[in-house]
Amino acid sequence: MKKKKQVDPELKQMLTELEEVADKLGFKIRYEKGNFEGGYCILKESRLLVVNARNEVERRIIIVSKSLKEIGIDDIFVKPNVREIVEKESKRKLSKNEEAVEPAETK
Repeated sequence: MKKKKQVDPELKQMLTELEEVADKLGFKIRYEKGNFEGGYCILKESRLLVVNARNEVERRIIIVSKSLKEIGIDDIFVKPNVREIVEKESKRKLSKNEEAVEPAETK
């Protein structure tokens, strides 16, 4: 039987706070398994942020932070420490085996 890796409580708390920010912006976060990185989208009238459930907590934080940065958090109150994480993680480069698919530009 496979042992579950212990998750740092601070990282888990940070992810929870990022999820709360997404909720304030009207986005529902879904953790799904599949062959994708994750990001935000609008499906019909639902605002979704989809994250690969197979990702470690650290990776989930990066994906949610990048998505929140793209969506924009300037018009709502966000705790300073959470805003700092969004800024820091959204600039973080991914390792070669974690390349993110950049969203296509629409004109």
